[in-house]
Amino acid sequence: MVINMKFGLKLWSTNNDLLPDADQLIKSDVFQYIELTPIPHTDISSFLSYDIPYTIHITTERHGVNIGNKNNHNSSLEAIYHCIKWADKLDAKYMVLHPGYGSIEDSIELLDKLDDERILIENMPKKGLNDEMMIGYMPEQIEKLMDNKFGFCFDMNHAIKAAASLDIDYRPFIESFISKLSPCYFHISDGDLKIEIDQHLSIGEGEYDFYYLFGMLNEKSETYITVETPKPDIHSLNEDVKNVEKLKTVLKTTY
Repeated sequence: MVINMKFGLKLWSTNNDLLPDADQLIKSDVFQYIELTPIPHTDISSFLSYDIPYTIHITTERHGVNIGNKNNHNSSLEAIYHCIKWADKLDAKYMVLHPGYGSIEDSIELLDKLDDERILIENMPKKGLNDEMMIGYMPEQIEKLMDNKFGFCFDMNHAIKAAASLDIDYRPFIESFISKLSPCYFHISDGDLKIEIDQHLSIGEGEYDFYYLFGMLNEKSETYITVETPKPDIHSLNEDVKNVEKLKTVLKTTY
């Protein structure tokens, strides 16, 4: 059984208007932490004013970070170091990092410059939003990127998308990630089984078997799982609450 499941609320640093509601959801134990993405040129002050457990999702390709492109390393490192400063100030336990697209050798070269055991390498779909070939869609690639010094964030949705690209059954593919890499930190959302592109649908809007997915979670003293479902109203957390409650219903039935 999963001994201690912690559900994470996904926020960006542009969502500081949602902090009062997020704080109440943490206090009422609906969520147990916030996974926060620091967007460039935003202020950390409002996030420091709440006593909330944080993890950090390092800024992604949408804001110019791509560790798989050597020509982009200087700006990527600058953004990563900025996120590390936020993690330090917020006392964040983990930092999730996308391995990017392009060359796995370039990704490894940049990772060699980082020395922070809080960093978790996230697996990716094979195909990016603009049809680019992503890095880290196979467990062997993730293991190489981790290099015995970083942890692993297992995005189950990304694995299902990669399985669609590879035209294989997603179940043994997911099992290979879990058996080889033994993650304790997860991302979860819904999606369609045959669509290769990342979707992040609300729970129940896609085709995923969440009873199966929860059944694959390893027994851990702490298991973190960030709910990556959409916010149709950017000024409300109502949908986040509905989605986490659906997942908790599955969890109660599974364990």
